[in-house]
Order: sequence, then structure tokens, then C-alpha cells
Amino acid sequence: MTDLHPQSTLKRPPATLLQRFHIGQVGNDTVRTFLENGYSLAICCRDCPRLIEWTPPELQERFGSRLDLRIADMARRLSCTGEGGCGSHDIAVFPHLYDMPWTWSPPAEDAGD
Repeated sequence: MTDLHPQSTLKRPPATLLQRFHIGQVGNDTVRTFLENGYSLAICCRDCPRLIEWTPPELQERFGSRLDLRIADMARRLSCTGEGGCGSHDIAVFPHLYDMPWTWSPPAEDAGD
């Protein structure tokens, strides 16, 4: 099952790559990093075929007030729940270059930094 936008080119990684995933691979990237670079957050359940994409507009809507939230910290709290979910907490995440035009300017309070 996939929850992707019709224009998305995101594909589920091969099982061998998903098995090797560990949260340390995400590094110190934050919501801000993803918005600045035009990345979607790909979310893969490692126990079922579910693949979800949170696009930059969705990341901004969900986490716009928490721009410095580390993706690794967010990923630790993700699980495969809701419609079509298997209930697993074994989740892999990775950046995917957003397939639609995207530009982002930081909020005004960040402009002086």
C-alpha cells in the first residue's frame, strides 16, 4: 500500500536496503533542512509494504512551528497505524526530492539569523 501523490516518483527501496536502515543514517537533518532543500520525507514500514510520502507542503503544515525538529527524533515516534497500517513501530525514513515545484522562505523571525 502506498500513500503517494499522483505525480510522485517515489518508490519503495529494495528489502535489503530497508533491512540495513538504522536511524543514525538520518544524521542531524531537521524539518528546516528538508524544506530548504525541497525534500519529501519518505516513510516505509519495514514489516508491511506501506510507503507514505510527506511532501514539503505537508511537512510545513505539520511541523512549521518546529522547524528545528530533527528528522531522527520524529522518526523514532512514527508507527504504521491508521487505515491500512499493520501497527509496527519498525519504520525507515529517508529524503526524496519533491517532484513538484517548491520554494521556501524561512519565517520572518528566522530572517535575521
